[in-house]
Amino acid sequence: MKLNRYILLAFFVLHVNLVFAQAKPNVVRIPLGSSVKFAVGDQAGSYSFQWYRDGKPMPNGTEAVYVASVAGLYQVVSINESGCKSDLSDGFLLIIEYADLEVRKVSEARYVGPGETFEYQISIHNNGNSNATGIEVIDRLPGNLKYLGVTGEPAGTLNVVGQDISWKIPALANNEKMVLSIKTTAIKAGRVTNTANVTAVEPDPNLANNSSTDVKEIIGKVAVPNVITPNGDGKNDVLYIDGLEIYPEHSLSIFNRWGSEVYRSKGPYKNDWNGNGLNEGTYYYLLKVKEKDGKERSTISWITLIKD
Repeated sequence: MKLNRYILLAFFVLHVNLVFAQAKPNVVRIPLGSSVKFAVGDQAGSYSFQWYRDGKPMPNGTEAVYVASVAGLYQVVSINESGCKSDLSDGFLLIIEYADLEVRKVSEARYVGPGETFEYQISIHNNGNSNATGIEVIDRLPGNLKYLGVTGEPAGTLNVVGQDISWKIPALANNEKMVLSIKTTAIKAGRVTNTANVTAVEPDPNLANNSSTDVKEIIGKVAVPNVITPNGDGKNDVLYIDGLEIYPEHSLSIFNRWGSEVYRSKGPYKNDWNGNGLNEGTYYYLLKVKEKDGKERSTISWITLIKD
């Protein structure tokens, strides 16, 4: 013996207003972190009930009312005193709405030195299935950076007070992305660590991507050591020239004491010369670099090669 199907009613528990399902498919949407009650429409008679989510029985779903907070398709069967079960009721598809904001802060890949202008890009992406509202990105520049402005006209509102940058966006639809380009300059050489954070009004299920940190090396002056010891201990095994990265157009030549060339870099020097095949002693180098203004500068000095 089969019982008639029961019709479900749904209402939110966050507020007092009652929400009824519409025509098929019956879809109910609630914000992340809230719940909804599903109830049997006609509870007359001596029946027990079994609720299902995505076709699987819910262990605690044996009452006429079921409180749901997990996305899925909810249905119910009724059971009379004789143990006869009805067909599965028409279902309600529960959708949990959320906004998953992801922020990324990335500096220009090129090498820069103190006083050179370069950009950071801060991108905001909504990975969720609903709109995010009241979005704010906070970026506190470290002391070694100087804020110079932005590129273009950013969406939303930008407010800069000292080293603190606040970027507010009224709303961001699901799968929408916005980008802010910030122009800065470094005061001195060294490592610059910069972090941007994003928040919104809606609960975010993944807080791990609400923060993004960029690490950039600000290259100082070119520094050439005067001693290399290629003995395999990992210290001074090669001629490593600090700061050469900011001069992509350069060349290096090395000569012995009699003026014979023993090494010449093929293109940019790769910090890999170790004096292989040469005797210990003093050698001389000629380093040519093209400055930012296009002028060529040459440096001549000496290197001592020591082999243990």
